[in-house]
Amino acid sequence: MNLDNLSQGLKPVLQYMIVLGLLMTTLVGWSQPVMTPDEAVRIAIENNYGIQMAERDIQIAANNATKTALGYQPTISATGGPSLNLGSSTQKFGNGGENKVSNAFSYRANASVDANYVLYDEARATSLEQLREVLNLSNLQLRQTVELNVLQIISLYYEIAKLTSNLDVLAQTIDLSNDRLERVQYQFDYGQGIGLDVLNAKVDVQRDSINYFNTLQLLENAKRDLNVLLATDLNADFQVDTTVVYSDIQFESLVNDAMAQNIDLLLLAKNYDITTYDLKVIEGERKPRVSANGSYAFSFQDNPPGSFSTFSTSRGLNLGATVNWNIFDGGLRKVREQNTQISLETQRLQQDQVELQLRRDITNAWEAYQTALFILKSEEVNLETSYANFDRTEERFNIGQVTSVEFRQAQLNLLNASVSYNNAKYDAKLIELQLQQMAGNILSALEVEQ
Repeated sequence: MNLDNLSQGLKPVLQYMIVLGLLMTTLVGWSQPVMTPDEAVRIAIENNYGIQMAERDIQIAANNATKTALGYQPTISATGGPSLNLGSSTQKFGNGGENKVSNAFSYRANASVDANYVLYDEARATSLEQLREVLNLSNLQLRQTVELNVLQIISLYYEIAKLTSNLDVLAQTIDLSNDRLERVQYQFDYGQGIGLDVLNAKVDVQRDSINYFNTLQLLENAKRDLNVLLATDLNADFQVDTTVVYSDIQFESLVNDAMAQNIDLLLLAKNYDITTYDLKVIEGERKPRVSANGSYAFSFQDNPPGSFSTFSTSRGLNLGATVNWNIFDGGLRKVREQNTQISLETQRLQQDQVELQLRRDITNAWEAYQTALFILKSEEVNLETSYANFDRTEERFNIGQVTSVEFRQAQLNLLNASVSYNNAKYDAKLIELQLQQMAGNILSALEVEQ
């Protein structure tokens, strides 16, 4: 294999990748708006499709929880219409007389207005209270949707921040690899190095460039994923804030907050309250239902000559009251009542189960958070050590006391330490946000209007 030919063959490709890599690095951080986590959440609250659908469910629940929806308003209806009749009739009387009519035409018409109003219905009144609790449940479900979307959005936001940070590290790595390539190429051109060092340096530049573009692709995909959650332009580009601030949280406070305001526990408690109204509805059905009704009717009839009555009219107002009382329904209400009691016992058991699982999940997440913070401190120390080691190795490499391979190893150690530190930084923050979500504090922690 001709070393010079191989070197010349790789050179245009490598130069293109290096220039493009550095250009993309510049474009990533230049002339783009910076989106903060709070801004991302605000946009999501306004635009996210899942949140908008949950808000419309609340509108339906609000419409259902009104007196109008349960028939508290009186009902009024009007009926009327004419009828025509053409026919013949024969009548014979006891005295031997006979009345016969042929092809006789008769006309009838009637109209009435009816009104009905329920004066007392205990079951209906209880159902109204239950539907108002269903409205409260819908509000909790909206909060649950918001929390889950916020957690997903912030998780994706910090994934973008991590990829951005790693992309910067890879861009710096490319710069260092280019410097190394220039140095070993210079040494080779002046007979102070070997061709293998030049090839290794070129391969390393190529490998670093490939890693850069792979990370850049992941970053672009993550940005599009976030744009979908934000319901904005799919290809809208932006920068993110890569700084991370950790909250001062305490384990006991998290547990206490979770028992009081975790969204899953609140939903179970609200469903329990709604079910208790089923018992009240059954009790209300045991009481009578009182209604008032009234009508005004008018009718007239025009009969052919020879009929017993040739013309008649009637009109009048009718008022009344109705009492419906289902004294015994064959035991159906009793069965419903028993089943509701069983359902309440099941829901209570479910609440105890979810509460126990929540305590476990918070404990596990808390221990994972403490471990993540420890790892973060360790990775920070490792990063400082790697920087010191690389600086010393670079100095010795520049004066020829360290080989190109040793320099590359120090460079890789620094790269791995930087990436590990970035991963640890964002992993700890994500665990913290999960703890806040379990405690029911994620919206207040991000200052989201509830």
